[in-house]
Amino acid sequence: MGAGILGIVCAASVTIGSAGAAPEENGQHCTVNVGNKEEKCFSTPEAAQEYAAVRIKDDALGAQTEVALPTDVVIGTLFKDYRYGGGSITLWGSRPCGEERETGFYFNLPDDWKGQVSSVQGWAECEVTLYSRPYLDGVASPRFADLTPVLEGQWNDYAESIEFR
Repeated sequence: MGAGILGIVCAASVTIGSAGAAPEENGQHCTVNVGNKEEKCFSTPEAAQEYAAVRIKDDALGAQTEVALPTDVVIGTLFKDYRYGGGSITLWGSRPCGEERETGFYFNLPDDWKGQVSSVQGWAECEVTLYSRPYLDGVASPRFADLTPVLEGQWNDYAESIEFR
């Protein structure tokens, strides 16, 4: 729950000053809807997070209360570099992951991202597991329940698909 609330607070805090950013075809900070695969890219991570964050519905305390649209919950962000640097992909889905910890969402990395992820953030109560092959196949990482600024050992620059549960 803490990461979900923190995600809402963080996403809201980075949007100041970037209102109205237009998507770019070649931007290195993208957003992807894990349901319909809609993708939009931006030149800054703040613009990408703002675009995704407008899909979050929250109460006055900043806690997730409900999902009103099929694309309004940010579930995670992947980064090419340690400590949330480099290019990024912010993913959103139809709901928070919840306490059941069954697979809520998965995402096959695009070819230019395979073997490139060095830090991850799970939002909306989602824990993150990395896999060495597409479609959650191959070797699975331990579950990352918290924000993970550094993927160490074999998981740095290794994943080809990501599971959110």
